[in-house]
Amino acid sequence: MVYLLVLVSVVAMSGSQLLLKKGLLQVGEYPRNIADLGSFLLRSYTNGYVIGAVLLTIVTALAWLLALTRAELSHIYPFMALSYFFVALFSLIIFKEDVNPLRWAGIAVICIGVALVSRS
Repeated sequence: MVYLLVLVSVVAMSGSQLLLKKGLLQVGEYPRNIADLGSFLLRSYTNGYVIGAVLLTIVTALAWLLALTRAELSHIYPFMALSYFFVALFSLIIFKEDVNPLRWAGIAVICIGVALVSRS
């Protein structure tokens, strides 16, 4: 059950970052003028994708809270690094971002580290 909660937390956190990016692509870049910041924030926080990202962040926190009641932090926290893999993969697929081989190699090293920690 703990690993399911950790997986929900990782997937929800990754999903929230992807939704946030999608929403902010629609909203546009932050303003250079401080006077326009209020309207930027209003557009951001009324965007459906940004709202979805906030809701997934809440799911992340709730699943993580439950997982922490049943497992050692030092054991489960490294699993959160798996979000690097999910975000890179779906950024490549959805946003057509350039995820070069060096970045994939770094993500592979992180995943190997998570596998080592999970065996302890």
